[in-house]
Amino acid sequence: MPILEILKSLRQSIDYVEQHLHLPIEIEDIARSAMSSKYHFQRMFHAVTGVTVTQYVRNRRLTLAAQELAGTDYKVIDVAFKYGYDSPAAFTKAFQRMHGVTPLAAKKMNVKLKAFPRISFQIQIKGETEMNYRIVEEMESTVFGKTVTIQMDAYKEIPVFVEEIWKNGIHDQINDLAERPAGSLLYGYHFDFDEDGTKRYLMGAELPNGKQIPDEFTVLHVPGQTYAVFDSRETVRDDVEIGLGILNIWKRIYSEWFPSTNFEQVEGPCIEKYYWIDDTHQDSICEVWIPVSKK
Repeated sequence: MPILEILKSLRQSIDYVEQHLHLPIEIEDIARSAMSSKYHFQRMFHAVTGVTVTQYVRNRRLTLAAQELAGTDYKVIDVAFKYGYDSPAAFTKAFQRMHGVTPLAAKKMNVKLKAFPRISFQIQIKGETEMNYRIVEEMESTVFGKTVTIQMDAYKEIPVFVEEIWKNGIHDQINDLAERPAGSLLYGYHFDFDEDGTKRYLMGAELPNGKQIPDEFTVLHVPGQTYAVFDSRETVRDDVEIGLGILNIWKRIYSEWFPSTNFEQVEGPCIEKYYWIDDTHQDSICEVWIPVSKK
């Protein structure tokens, strides 16, 4: 789909959301307004905007709710129901989390409130450097490793997690259990993506046949799928710098590659594969594997 069409579809999805903020909204319907599957749309939206679809809807509703309450005599319960909350208690909790004050306090004059504006999309000139990719049919596998739940920002939380297991010896323990040489780079697996933005990230390796591992590790089945594989070369010292270097690849995949191809993301773990190029452990290849299908 051409980039202009992608921008048009994203604008259509925002229009749909804005027109239905007072009504029940299903992500399937928002994705349909953008002429996309629910799974692909959620990830595309998150990558392009920095927030999930669910977070955007919630933030916009709470923005409008604050505007209606500020300096008025509207009843909190009426505004809560108008913007999709089943009870004043649930509304108050969400409202206070965003604005830092209760809905009742927001009714007073001279109270600071936050506004989450409507998202707009603009054309930017990108793609000034090439992207190396290939399409691969990958066999199913079983992997194991240490897992962390990403709550807010994967770009910040994953490097911290990677540094932790690198320093506390778990990285070497996984390599030993996987029967790999010490210092081998582990793979990262993004899975269990939730509509509200949380997901789990496993740092590990393929499980050898018949191998028993301690209960402290997570075992993950990775189905055989078609993957779009992207790579880059980075000069790094350890897993932490590789993790930081890979972030640019993720951003370019969603902002440049997907909008210019006929592929969309499908369900399944996304994989980050890291390889040292030689024994000096200075140069590495960083790969992102995303399960895809033709539209």
